[in-house]
Amino acid sequence: MRKTLMILTLLVFVLPLSAYSVNTIKNSLHHDSNTSCITIKENQRKWRRQTAKANIIHSEGNGREKVPVGISLDDLKNYNQAVIEGTIYNLEKMRSPQSMAYTKASVHIDKVISGDKSLKNKIVYLALDGGLVSFDDWYSESKHKAYGHNMLVKNDEFPLPIIGSKIITGLIPNNLDEPIELNNDLKRSGFTSKNSFTINTPQYNFWVKGPNAKEYRLNNPTLRKKNINGDYLVESLQQLTKEINRKFNDEKPKEHQ
Repeated sequence: MRKTLMILTLLVFVLPLSAYSVNTIKNSLHHDSNTSCITIKENQRKWRRQTAKANIIHSEGNGREKVPVGISLDDLKNYNQAVIEGTIYNLEKMRSPQSMAYTKASVHIDKVISGDKSLKNKIVYLALDGGLVSFDDWYSESKHKAYGHNMLVKNDEFPLPIIGSKIITGLIPNNLDEPIELNNDLKRSGFTSKNSFTINTPQYNFWVKGPNAKEYRLNNPTLRKKNINGDYLVESLQQLTKEINRKFNDEKPKEHQ
């Protein structure tokens, strides 16, 4: 009888505590989700204000070394340290070499498709082609000066994703030891070898799902609009896009705008 009373007494205390713990976890997750949405909306507003009055110029992008293009999921896994699904939390103007423009993107890694699983739920930095740059830095050889005047450089083959967008891409380590101007600018903008990565072929292997979109698509508008007509690369990338949507597009569009 005494043992039965002890068990009942323990249950009286343990069950409410268990329920409290579960509710606490649920509330915490809900709070984190709400906080993320609020942060994304605020970052969207800031970026819109910063870019609203900037003069737009179009560019073919910053020069890159030629590296293999992934035309299958196996290629993406083999060519990169990790393949991830993430959310663009923020875009910020950053220091860039003269006549070049990069944007500091803060990316929350929602899922690690392959590679280093410890990256999940971390925020990493990517330097994306295009973005805000001062007139004087872009036209470094010009005799005319326009201090404080921003230009918005748009890469026609790599438009900057909207803050709040989901992305799928491959990541490789950022080697910042080489003493070149870009690495110096990355370091001054808060990039380290531990908190940042680079993308091998962003114009080919970068997929975006906008905040209100239903599926992923290649970020490169030229490839999206291009007819196959026997073009093996375009056909392969379009097939890869379909496979990505079949396997990883399992979330409903979210309202961030």
